[in-house]
This record gives sequence, C-alpha cells and structure tokens, in this order.
Amino acid sequence: MELGNPVILISAFGRGHWLAAALAQEGIKTTLVDVSSKLGVWPSEDVEGPFGFFRNEKISESQMERLYADDPYDEVPNGFTLWQKQGPFEFKGPTTKFKIEKTSLSSHIKDFLLSGTGNKNTKALYKNLDAFNFEQSWLLHLAHQWAGTTYKPNAQGARAGEAVPLFSSFLVRQATRNGLEQSLEWLATKGVEVIRPQQIVDASFGGGKSITGLELSGEKQGLFRLEQIVWMLTSEESYFLNERLGKYFFPEGPLEPEWCWVRYRVSLQQCFERDHLPAHTLVMDDLYSPWTHENMMVLQRTTLPDQFDVWMRIPTVQRFNKEYLTVRSLRMKANLVERMSLSDPQVLSFPQEYYYTYAQLGAARFPVFGEKQSSRRGKVLYSNLQLDGPEEWPHYAWGSYFERHEMILSQLVNWWKEKLLKEQKEKRKEQVP
Repeated sequence: MELGNPVILISAFGRGHWLAAALAQEGIKTTLVDVSSKLGVWPSEDVEGPFGFFRNEKISESQMERLYADDPYDEVPNGFTLWQKQGPFEFKGPTTKFKIEKTSLSSHIKDFLLSGTGNKNTKALYKNLDAFNFEQSWLLHLAHQWAGTTYKPNAQGARAGEAVPLFSSFLVRQATRNGLEQSLEWLATKGVEVIRPQQIVDASFGGGKSITGLELSGEKQGLFRLEQIVWMLTSEESYFLNERLGKYFFPEGPLEPEWCWVRYRVSLQQCFERDHLPAHTLVMDDLYSPWTHENMMVLQRTTLPDQFDVWMRIPTVQRFNKEYLTVRSLRMKANLVERMSLSDPQVLSFPQEYYYTYAQLGAARFPVFGEKQSSRRGKVLYSNLQLDGPEEWPHYAWGSYFERHEMILSQLVNWWKEKLLKEQKEKRKEQVP
C-alpha cells in the first residue's frame, strides 16, 4: 500500500505538534509520525523534564493553544525561583526589584535580563562580555546554562546557546500519560494525519540528494511518499530507533552528549521550608562551583505534598552506574538537610537508568553537549530534510522550540508557494494551443 503527503514530521515526546498544525492550517497536507513508544521506557515526568515554560509576548495564541492541548500548565505565583544559601530569589515577586538592585550585577546585564532577553543593545552586550567579571554577569551565564543544550563552565556560560527569559511569567505542569494522547487528538482536529508505526523500516532516495519516501510497518504500512521531511530525533535517538536510518541521516555515528539530566523521586517530611517551597525551585549550593551534580538541582513538587522530583545534570558516561547514582543521592540528601533540617529526605526511586539497561532506555531524554561537539550538530545531508530536536535547540524551553519551528514553517510555506506557482505555470503552458 502506498501512502503519502507533501510534508512528513518524524516526532517523539510531543515535538513539533505546533509546527504540524501550522502547516496544515496553511493548506499543506501534513503527516506526523510519532515514535515516542520506540525510544525507551520513560514515565511522564521524564518526558516532561524540569524546565517549565516561560511565557512572554513572543509566544503566539496558536502556540498557547498547542500547549494547553496537552496537560494544563499552572503559573508559579512569584515566577522562577533560585534558592541560594543566603535565601530564595523570586524572579517575579514583590521583592524582585529590591533583590536585583542589591546584587552586584552590572546595570547592563540587569537591563538586558529584565527586558525579556531582547533589546537593541543585545549585540553590543554579548560582544563585550569580557568587560564584566563573574559577580557582574553570573545571572546572564545562568540564564544560558541551566536549561542549555551546550555545557560551558560558569563564567563562560553566555558564550553558548541563548538566555531563557528568567523574569517572564513561569509555568509548570504535572505531566500525565494522557497528555501526549490529547495533543495527538488535537492534531487530528487540525487536519494533521497522525501515524504511530510499528517501525520505520527504511528510506528511499532520489536524485539531487533528496529523500523520496519512508517505509513504514504497522496499521498503516507501505511506502510513504514525501516531498519534505522534518526529522525531530537526535542522532543517538535515530540510531536507537533504526540503525540503518541513523547511518543515512547521521553517517558520522550517534553523537553522545557529555552531560544529561536525571530524575530522583524523594520524600520530604513536613517542615516550614518544605511547606513554603514553590512548585519549582532551582537549588544552587555554591555559585562558584560547577553548575552540575548536586551543586545545581531542580526541586519540583508532585501531586503528593510529601513527594518531590529532584533533577540534576551528570556526566553521560555515568548514566547507568548504580554506585555513582547512589553516591550522588547521598550528597543530594546532605544538601537538602542543610537547607531543611527537619525534612529527613529519603530517596523513593532512583533515575530510570538505575533500573533499566541502555537497550531498554536508549538515549538520555535531556542531553547536554560539549562545546567541541558543535561541529557535528545540525549537519543536513539532503536537500528536502529539516533537522530539529535537542541537537538543534539552544536550550530546553518552549520559546526556543517555537522560534525554530517558526523558521522551519516559513521555509516550508515558501517552498509550497513556489511549488504551486510552478504547477500553475505548467498548466497554463499546457492550455496554450
């Protein structure tokens, strides 16, 4: 059986749903192939991640509609919260202005971050980063680093990726398995064809280094003809899904990140500090030590008042090392006790990597790459292929996804208009006697 649509998106974990809907709204027949279930044993919390959603004026109504087609978001009343030893810093609360004025941050850095990370002096600021010492610029580096997809040392953090808008409204949600289903159903209402194949078996190629089709197995099976393809998996995810496809699209092999985020589930006993924690807190032990391991943790509330998720960034080579994960948990507990002496933190469950093998889990959900790996990221080998996913994003925030998807949308809409124009011209030629 031969299938086909002009544009196909290969997606996982909700990637590209807004883009697919936007393409369909433009009148372009679009198919989204969801392969989430083929990329490891991941609970909803691991699919969601620790990065929340910064809402600002750049997010459009249609993008908000896509977000709320999934599990609903709740706004954190006082915004993003950084908890240092000297106390919490809320980025959208009644004391925010007072606290930021009391810091040693440069006025240029403050103005840039308070403006939502975009003003007319942006280029000049980044060009002259060396003029600021760490005390004057640390918050800009943190805005780049904590959710970034490229790791750099603290004082060089702003040299990679982009800053998240820390002072924007900040929202988080409790992810459920049903969220992805709801989003896929929403896509269908927008006119997008959704396929969940048993496997993507192979690809076919045409002249001019172009991909002409994908062979699918499952309920809908056969050769799927296409004209444009958006591939939303990392190189490592691609190899895990199908090594043959990985070699087509990423012939240099899977790119193994230097770092990745892992999640612990802990219980905290009732105490004043625990009861006053917001839904999401970035816990920083020492600003001058590397922003990794238990020195920089995300503490997130769950649906149960005594249970929290603790996320930390660790070296990828240690993902499946049980002893290493245990040592990190002991140090994490010590850090939490230091801040909440009566909380008695207990690990209820370790990261997925503690219980499963690579063959069961595959690539890390939130990889962070080394700066020397940048030359490998984003290499496109085919004329009708668009790459998307963590290797392409500057950071793990919805604004970053949407900006890239707007760029891809613009390119595909231009291609579509040119194609229709060409077809019309050819028709007119045929009609001329």
